[in-house]
Amino acid sequence: MDISRAGVEPVVVKFYRQYMQQINELSYPPGSLLLAPDIQTCLYKYFFDANQNKFLPPPRYQTKVLRQIIREIEKSIKDPEEEQVSDQLYEHLGHLSGIPLPDPSEEAQQLRVHSYFPPLPYDEPGVQPVLIKEAHNLLSKGNNVGLRTWEGSLHLAWYLATQRPELVKGKNVLELGAGTGLLSLLCAGHLRASSVLATDGLGHVCECLEANIELNVENNTLQNGRAPQVLQLDWTDREAIDELVQSVKNPGTSYDLVIGSDITYHPDILRPLAQVLGTLKDYFPDMVILISAAIRSDTFSHFTRTCIDEFGFTAMEEDVHIPDGLQYSGFFHSVITPIKVISLLR
Repeated sequence: MDISRAGVEPVVVKFYRQYMQQINELSYPPGSLLLAPDIQTCLYKYFFDANQNKFLPPPRYQTKVLRQIIREIEKSIKDPEEEQVSDQLYEHLGHLSGIPLPDPSEEAQQLRVHSYFPPLPYDEPGVQPVLIKEAHNLLSKGNNVGLRTWEGSLHLAWYLATQRPELVKGKNVLELGAGTGLLSLLCAGHLRASSVLATDGLGHVCECLEANIELNVENNTLQNGRAPQVLQLDWTDREAIDELVQSVKNPGTSYDLVIGSDITYHPDILRPLAQVLGTLKDYFPDMVILISAAIRSDTFSHFTRTCIDEFGFTAMEEDVHIPDGLQYSGFFHSVITPIKVISLLR
C-alpha cells in the first residue's frame, strides 16, 4: 500500500508510517484535517481495511488508534448536520470491539510484522518499508534479546540512511549481532550494498533472521537488491572467525563496513567482541566500523575502553541528528535513553 499516491498531506503520511511501525506515541493529524470526508476514506483504506493491507497492526493497537482518531474528529465537529465521523470508521470500531483479545502478557510474546519505513520524502512514490516479524513489546532478557528491534538499531539506521549512505552503497557489509535483521535488510535494499552478511551467535535468532529476509524477498521490498546472507557466528570461536576472514580474502575481496547495534549489553561479551573487531581490522585496514548502543549501563564505556586499551583503537562519537516535526520521517524511536554511535579507528 503506497499512501503517497493518495495525495494526502505529509502529516497523514507520517502518521501512517508511525502507525505501521506500531510505535506508542503517534503524531495524530489535527482534527480539522481528519474531519474531511476524503481523509476519513483514506484512513479506512490504508489503516484499517485488511483487504487492502495484509500487514495491519493487531486489533488492540488498531482499536486504540481508531478511538483516538474518532475523538479528534468529534472534537472538531462544529456543524453536526454537515460534519460527522464516517460510517466506515464507526463500523470498523464496532467490528474491533467484538474481537476477543488475548491477555496482554501473552500478546507481548506473539510475533507480528512491523513495517519500518526509511526516512524518505513523504511525497516520494513507491517507498518500501523494511518488514520485520518480531515480538516488539517483548520484555527481552537472556536469549530473547535478538527477537525484537531495539532503539540502537533504529538510531544507526537513521544515521546510515540520512547522513552516511555512501558508506553502504556498492560496499560489502558485515553485521555483528544482527538480531531481527533491520540493519542488514536496510543495507541490502534501500542503501544498495554490494553484499551483506548478517551474523548472530544464537541459532534461533538466525532462524528468525532468515525468516525476515524471506519475508522481504517475498514482498519485493528489497528493490532488486541482493538479499543478505545469514551466518551463525560465535565471537569466541577463533576458527570460525578465521574461516569468515578467509572466505572473503581468498576471492580477493574485503569487508568495507562492519556494523553492530545494541550488542554491548553483557559484560562477558565485551572483550570477545573487541577482539573480533581487532582481527577484522587487521585483515581489512580500510574497513569502517560503526557500533551503536542505547546507554542503559556502563557496559558501553567498558567496551570502548577495551577497544582502546587492548586493541589500539581510537573511538570517535558520531553526530547523529534526529530532527523534529515533519523532517522526522521514518525509523521512529525514542531518544529519552541516550543513544551513541561510535566509529572505531586504527
